[in-house]
Amino acid sequence: MLNNQDHNKIRLLYLLAAIIWGVIIFYLSSIPSLASGLPSWQDFILRKIAHVAVFFMFTFLLAKSLNSTKRYYLLFVIVAGVFYAFIDELHQLGVAGRTGAPQDILIDTFGVFLAIWFYIKSQKNLFN
Repeated sequence: MLNNQDHNKIRLLYLLAAIIWGVIIFYLSSIPSLASGLPSWQDFILRKIAHVAVFFMFTFLLAKSLNSTKRYYLLFVIVAGVFYAFIDELHQLGVAGRTGAPQDILIDTFGVFLAIWFYIKSQKNLFN
């Protein structure tokens, strides 16, 4: 059984992982072209799946760092995830060869909500 100090260390590790993941997102958004070499329609699908996946992971790690299913904590995580998606798209506006797109914020937001849903389900399964 983990004591309170161990729980706090684990939460801190999740927070550090979320921060590192956020830095990775920022770094990838700084690359002028992330061409996959796939045909354009496949590249498009791959990019949109990547948007969902990276924001899913960012949000899930952030939720795990708070380790709570209380609504105000989850609301904070949702707002933080969507806000970071907005900031990421703004950042891309300043990168040569990249564009910031409102629809990408919506796709990122889907990843945020999917992560929250998955987080809540995983927490409930721990206690059932």
